[in-house]
Amino acid sequence: MTENLKPTTAYDIQNLSDATPKIAIIGAGLTGLMTSHLLEQAFVSQNRALNIVIFEKSAGVGRLATRYKNPEDNRDQQWQFDFGAQFFTAKSQSFQDYLQPWLAQGVIEPWLAQTATINTTTAPSEIQITGQWDSDQPRYIGSPKMTSFGRHLAAVLKHTEIHYKTRVAPLEQSEQTIEHTQSNNKTSLVDIEGNDLGVFDWVICTAPQQQAIELLQQTDFVHLDRIKQPKMLACYTLMLGWESLSDLPQTLSHAQWDVLQVNEADAIVNRVFVEHHKPGREAILPSVTVHATNQWSEAQVDEDMTVVQNQLLQAVLSLLDWEDKTAPKLVDCHRWRYAATEHTNDNESSEISYVDDNKQWVVTGDWCDEGRIESCFKAATNVVQTIAG
Repeated sequence: MTENLKPTTAYDIQNLSDATPKIAIIGAGLTGLMTSHLLEQAFVSQNRALNIVIFEKSAGVGRLATRYKNPEDNRDQQWQFDFGAQFFTAKSQSFQDYLQPWLAQGVIEPWLAQTATINTTTAPSEIQITGQWDSDQPRYIGSPKMTSFGRHLAAVLKHTEIHYKTRVAPLEQSEQTIEHTQSNNKTSLVDIEGNDLGVFDWVICTAPQQQAIELLQQTDFVHLDRIKQPKMLACYTLMLGWESLSDLPQTLSHAQWDVLQVNEADAIVNRVFVEHHKPGREAILPSVTVHATNQWSEAQVDEDMTVVQNQLLQAVLSLLDWEDKTAPKLVDCHRWRYAATEHTNDNESSEISYVDDNKQWVVTGDWCDEGRIESCFKAATNVVQTIAG
C-alpha cells in the first residue's frame, strides 16, 4: 500500500475540477522535486490549479546521499560522507537565479575549496597545489549535509503529494493501464502489488535509466529505443574515517588542499575529498571520501565488494602514505552501478527529455544530459515547457 507522508496543503485534491491536470511523477530525486516545484510555480503564475503526485520507491527524497558512522566507543561524534555528489555547479544564469533563495536561506552554500593534483607516474609523487574554487564559478554544497537540499525542496511543495515506499508497476499496453488513449490520453497507474494509484493526464518518469526502461519495456512508448541508447558508467566510492585529527597521516594532517585530483591515464582513483574541511562540517570526525574513476569502476562493476574495497584502499594508501598507527579506523565502500552518462558519437542525439505527445508520457532525468545536478534543473525546465507552455 502507498504511504502518504506529505499531504497537499493548498487545496483539497478530492475537490478539484475534472479539468485540473493530474500529473504523476515517478521518482523523488532532484529531477522529480524540481519538476514539481517549477510546475507549481508555472501553474500558480497562470492562476491555474494542478494536482501532482510523486511516487518514490524509497523512504526519502533528493538522491544526494550522505552516510553517517559512529565509532563504537564514541557515540557522541560521527563520521560524515557525501558519498554521492560531492558538490554541484550552476553554469547557466537560469539555474543561478533558481538557487538564490536557497542560498539566502542557507540551505546551500558555496564551497571555495583548495585544490591540488598528484601524478603517480612521476618519482617522487608530489602533491601540487593548483588553486581555489572561486566565487565567480562557485561549487555548492548542501548545508548542513548534501541531503538537505532535497528535503527542503520537498517541504516547500504546496500542491503536491509524495507517496514514499511506493514502487510503480511496469506500464502495459492494455486497457488496464491506458484508458481511451486516443481521446483523452489518461494513464492508470498501479503499484507492484496491484494497488490502484490513480488516473493521470501526464506521467513523468524521472527514475534512473534502467528503471525507466523496465517501466516502459512492455509498451509502445515512441522513444523506447532511444532511452536505451545512453550508456551509464559505474562509480565506486571509498569512505575513510579517523577518530581524531592527531591520528591523521601527515599527508592529511598538513594538507593545504580540500580536493585532490589524480592525474594518471590508468588511475584507479579519480579524486579525494576532505569532508571535515567543508563549510559547516568542522564538528565531524576526520572523514575522507574517495571517488574511483568511472572507467575502472565500470570494469569492476560485478566484482566482489571486498576485492574492490581492498584494491581501492591500496590505491589510496599509495597517495596518502599512512603507517599502521595512522591508518583509517573506518573503511567503507559503496557501488554506484549507474553513476554517469558516457557521451559518445553514438548517443549525440540524446535529449534532455523524451516526450510521447500521444500518451502524454515523459522520460527525463540527469542521465539524459551530463549527469549533473544542473542537468536535473534543465530536465525539470523542459518538462514545464512541455506541460505548462
